[in-house]
Amino acid sequence: MKGYKEITDEIISKLKGGTIPWRQTWKSGLPANAVSKQPYRGINIWLLDNGKYQSNLWLTFNQTKQLGCSVNKGEHGKPIVYWQIAERLQKDELGEEYLGKIPFMRTYTVFNIEQTTVKVATDAKEFDPIIKAQEIIDGYADRPEIVSGEPTYSPELDKVKMPPISAFKSADEYYSTLFHELSHSTGHEKRLNRDIKNHYGSDLYAEEEIISEMSASYLSGIVGMDVYNKTIEGSTAYIQHWCQRFSNNEKLIVSLSSKAQKASDWILGNRAIFDNQTQ
Repeated sequence: MKGYKEITDEIISKLKGGTIPWRQTWKSGLPANAVSKQPYRGINIWLLDNGKYQSNLWLTFNQTKQLGCSVNKGEHGKPIVYWQIAERLQKDELGEEYLGKIPFMRTYTVFNIEQTTVKVATDAKEFDPIIKAQEIIDGYADRPEIVSGEPTYSPELDKVKMPPISAFKSADEYYSTLFHELSHSTGHEKRLNRDIKNHYGSDLYAEEEIISEMSASYLSGIVGMDVYNKTIEGSTAYIQHWCQRFSNNEKLIVSLSSKAQKASDWILGNRAIFDNQTQ
């Protein structure tokens, strides 16, 4: 499908350029719409990295015009996605027809505000990232027990093991690691019920790792921690592996991003929006 291919090609392009999107940080905050100020969600987060821009704000060509401004000559935008709902007649198990709702993806283009003549005053927020990170953890309503040990999550015991904060180079690294393990825990059968009881080295294991990396990176971005852009061993082979996986399945990166967003939403307590596919 054209939309999935366009998005997958964009992610593969980043990977081939040496950027691992789900291991990025946002120096000026999570990507957000310059008009509504609402942060983007799902796959759009990984498409709109700051790159060479200082601003995290993006807008469409039409939004730029509505503000009485313009896109600078020669600028190229980034593709992002949104979901629409189509109503179609379907049949249930008994053969009875009913009007079903089917989500489908559309793409459109946005520009960083620095690519336009739009001027927006910055709205700096003052808060302690560590306090904010602890608030998120404390607010995880059905959080598993956190016990001492090497960083890991056990789905059988529904427990997260973590070393003391003193074992880490910084408090930021402690919390980003804890976000990662707690993101795994959202896959437990009593929560989001992902297939997390998989074997090390399997495709499902690798996919679950990306889901938790994305979720942890998103949560770290919310609280303003700039620590998740970690170097990985064997990055060339890692990148080649995912380029191949995404080339073989154009829907995979969108699916993984959606699951990561739901993991973050669960931890944040945004339970009411799980079925809302708007990005």
